[in-house]
Amino acid sequence: MSSLTSSQWAPATIDPTRVQAVQDQTGLSEIAATILASRWHGDDIPEGWFDPDVTVLHDPFAMLNMHAAVDRLQHAIKAKNKIRIITDYDVDGTTSSLILQASLRLLSKDLDLDYHIPNRFHEGYGFSVIAAEKAATDGVDLIVTADIGVRDFAAVESARKAGIDVLICDHHLPSGAAVPQDAIVLCPPQEGCTYPNPALAACGVSLKLATALLGDHAKWDAILLSLLKLGAIGTVADLVSLKTPENRAIVSVGLERLNQRRHHPGLEALLDIAGSSPGGIRTSDLGFRIGPRINAAGRVADAKLVVRLLNSREPKQARELAVELNRLNDNRRQIQKKVETEAIEQVGDDPDPFIVVCKSEEEGWHRGVVGIVASRLKDEFHRPAAVIAIQGDVAVGSVRSISKIHAIKAMDTCSDLLVRYGGHPAAAGFTIPTEKIDELRRRLGEYVTANTDAEALVRTRTYDVQIPAQSLGEDLFAELRRLGPFGMGNPTPHLMLEGVRPIAVKAIGKDKTHLKLLIPREHGNAIEALWWGRADLVDLLSTSEVDLLGQLGENIYRGRRSLQFEIKDARVRE
Repeated sequence: MSSLTSSQWAPATIDPTRVQAVQDQTGLSEIAATILASRWHGDDIPEGWFDPDVTVLHDPFAMLNMHAAVDRLQHAIKAKNKIRIITDYDVDGTTSSLILQASLRLLSKDLDLDYHIPNRFHEGYGFSVIAAEKAATDGVDLIVTADIGVRDFAAVESARKAGIDVLICDHHLPSGAAVPQDAIVLCPPQEGCTYPNPALAACGVSLKLATALLGDHAKWDAILLSLLKLGAIGTVADLVSLKTPENRAIVSVGLERLNQRRHHPGLEALLDIAGSSPGGIRTSDLGFRIGPRINAAGRVADAKLVVRLLNSREPKQARELAVELNRLNDNRRQIQKKVETEAIEQVGDDPDPFIVVCKSEEEGWHRGVVGIVASRLKDEFHRPAAVIAIQGDVAVGSVRSISKIHAIKAMDTCSDLLVRYGGHPAAAGFTIPTEKIDELRRRLGEYVTANTDAEALVRTRTYDVQIPAQSLGEDLFAELRRLGPFGMGNPTPHLMLEGVRPIAVKAIGKDKTHLKLLIPREHGNAIEALWWGRADLVDLLSTSEVDLLGQLGENIYRGRRSLQFEIKDARVRE
């Protein structure tokens, strides 16, 4: 039976004996144990899964090349070397820059240290030859990169030829891929590295380097808790797995600290402008409120604004920078909305197997939003999608893909058309001569046709467990919270409610575009439910018995708290 979003629903595949084993080990209810059993397939739930704390953080020296990295930095400080930190312009990159800057400055008050974040409009993505040459001109002795560098062979070679050492903190590395041999590389996925957590974000790798450098500091416990706030933001925003105990600890402890009442002015201003009040900050706030504002600077302007804000210790200046960051995010939203609308029009009613849409930057297709729009098209049409911003003879594009289509393998079939490309199975970026876009569209479509069947292009929504509406309540919510923090690899549980007759159905919001209803329960108060952007279904849901698929959360408004069910899909029962 198809749903109101033209999706098929499927329960998660779970072994009933495994559910019982999880119950026996954890004492969870059958509902919560069923959810956890779908997330963790090992014999036992690992120590530190529930209430993870700093005790589960691994020894940083278990990471390949960590001793060499510490030795080089300590030498740089003693020799008064000029050090430059170069990072990506996204959340992971900017939080990495801040972690590394703070850590190194704690080692020496007169450190010769600066930072650089590439401007996507002038340098493009990654550690570039331009950045290496500029460092040479500026007399830099040591470059420390984060979230970039492990695939930037030409830039590393350029730096080394100029006599500059390079230390790389990264996590972008396909299995079996080579790393620059003329650099000190900290990258858990690299061959020969046996670090227990290969799923660290770059900010996590930077945090491990900070731990190795400062672990003996008299105030290390307080320093670590402060750095974990940045680590949590970067880890959630970069969508790395929250199934590993260490990543869960970074996010859990970082969130706990973010929910304290006192922060330095820069962070305080960011939280305030994002509408995230201490005490009520959740992983969703990091991903959907704070992260997008940080990313906005790198998308439409200059990510150095983020570093200036979060390094600010003067309240008035911090507020001004936060307001500017918020303005950039509003600008990004407007640009994104325009490109999304035009992209959906280009796709039409009969989407290609691999969607490829393009338009010139002069017509408003800003290269800073192509990735977001590609993700929107992927979700809307359940097809891999490439969105391309044309700049004269050259175009810059971004790919977002569905689970059955490997983005990089698809791009590999078009490598002869591309100037450069890179990424991972779910997302990729590329540069291509404008005249070759049509050929790219043809080949990517052929790749999908040859490597999938029609069923792969039908959206399937997987739910963790089917429950009666009566089970919704504070007891269930408390158990579900124990399974967090939620994010990539450990998503917020999806619950399926069967046979609901909604009451008090109405359109809400400034433009009356959202749907609000109440889910009745035989024993207990009705639970409020929201479906964002689906006010068009008011009449249908007012008169129908439906199955609902969604997530149980909480709404905190003006100090008042209530449970809330966020609807993701619905099926009308015959």
